[in-house]
Amino acid sequence: MANATETEVRTGTRNGTLIIAIIVPSVLIIALLGLIIFNRRRAFLLPQFGHDEALVKEKRWQTRRDELESTIKSQDFRNWLEGQKEKKPGSHQTADPLCAICLDEFVHDAQVRGLQCSHAFHSHCLDEWFTRYNEYCPLCHGPIIPGSRAARRKARERLDGSIPVILMV
Repeated sequence: MANATETEVRTGTRNGTLIIAIIVPSVLIIALLGLIIFNRRRAFLLPQFGHDEALVKEKRWQTRRDELESTIKSQDFRNWLEGQKEKKPGSHQTADPLCAICLDEFVHDAQVRGLQCSHAFHSHCLDEWFTRYNEYCPLCHGPIIPGSRAARRKARERLDGSIPVILMV
């Protein structure tokens, strides 16, 4: 009787080992084939997704450029400088003003965008800066478009950081 039990245990162990030896590699091979097929399909589909993503990104950038254009008009540097002198008669204007984004000097007929913080930048430089989701002036970090969501978010962060709120239930 002991021999029969030993035989059952031995054959059961052999059958279990046989199952593991056949099923586990089969599952791994099927999974590997699935990955290969998925990667090939994805390689065919990626150029389409990449193209759509580029179009969506370009549309977002154009929307931001339009928002900037409608809020801050481009003007000649000379006109902007005269406006600044009228707005702040006692302020000191530099002799060699530079665009802080590209570091080129302004020529008198250059197209600039003047911000409320009294900083000016070449129109194309500020367009690129703002389009790439930089919503603050490169010099003073004030909002480029006052009242924008970035300005509201920054104000909210200042309030959140200064006053701890404790709720008790």
